[in-house]
Amino acid sequence: MKKLSLAATLLSLCFLSFAQTPSAGRINTQLKAAGLSAQKSAAQPTLHPNPSSADCVFTFTSGTKNTFLKYCVTATGNVTVFESPRRHEHIAVGVDGEGYGICGSTSGVAYFDYAERGDSGNWGLPTVVSHNATSVTIARTTSDGLWTLTQTFTQVAGPSPSARITMTLRNNTAVDTTAILLRYADVDASGVSLNNLDATLESAFGWNSTVANTRFGLVLQTVGNPPADILAGLAQDVPDGPDPCNPFLHEAAGPVTGTDGSIGMLYGLEIPQGTSKTVTVRYKGF
Repeated sequence: MKKLSLAATLLSLCFLSFAQTPSAGRINTQLKAAGLSAQKSAAQPTLHPNPSSADCVFTFTSGTKNTFLKYCVTATGNVTVFESPRRHEHIAVGVDGEGYGICGSTSGVAYFDYAERGDSGNWGLPTVVSHNATSVTIARTTSDGLWTLTQTFTQVAGPSPSARITMTLRNNTAVDTTAILLRYADVDASGVSLNNLDATLESAFGWNSTVANTRFGLVLQTVGNPPADILAGLAQDVPDGPDPCNPFLHEAAGPVTGTDGSIGMLYGLEIPQGTSKTVTVRYKGF
C-alpha cells in the first residue's frame, strides 16, 4: 500500500487527465497496471533561458560516412550537437534544445535544463566527476538539495554508432518518494525543423521522408530494463521541452507530419530515502 500511495501522490502532481487525448489508452494501460490513476498537474514552472548551457565543452567523434558520429556535451549535461551519419545534424539547428527534467512528489517542484530552450533556474552548479576519450560523467544537485542527477555520456562507436546516456537520480531526503525523470530533444532531422514524429513505449523519433538529401532521422531510445513503474516515449507538437510535472500537455498523437516538434523519454521511479535509481537512453541517427 505504501508503494501505491507514494506513486499516486506523484501522479496527482505530475500528470494531466488523458480522458480526451488520442493517446489515453497507451498511458492509462500503464497506470492501471500499477493500480494508479492520472490527475491534473498544478506545477507551472517558468522558463529561464541559459544560452551558456548550449556551449560545447566535451566533443566525441568516431567513424566515417555512414558510421560517423559526432556529438558534444555541455558543462551542464546537455547534448547540443548530434551528427550521424556524416553531414546530417539533428540537434544543432536554430535554437538548440536538449536536456533533462525531474518532478518529485515530496515538493511538487519541476527541475529542468533544456539548453537554449530554457531552464528552471533551481539547479546548483555542475561537477565533472570523470572524463576520458570516450566518456564524461557530470553530477548536478538541485538548489534545494533534494535531488542529485549524475549523467554519464558514452561514445559507442562501430557499425551502428550511438551516444549512450546513463542517468542516475538520487533521493537526498530522509523520506521515500517518487519522481518523474525525463530526457528531451528538439529534433531537427538532417537540418530540417519540420519533421515527422512518433513514439512507442520505449522510444521516440523524428525523421524526414520527402526531400532526398534529408531522408534521415534521430531516435531517442531506452536501453536495457529500467527500474520504472511508468515508461513512455513522448512525441510533442512543439519544439520546447515538456514541463516535468505536466509532461503530456503537448503530446502529439502520432505519427504527425511536417511539424516543428520534439521527442522525449519519461520514467516514473520510486526512490527510497538516500538511494538512487538509474535509467539509460541512447541517441542514434537513422
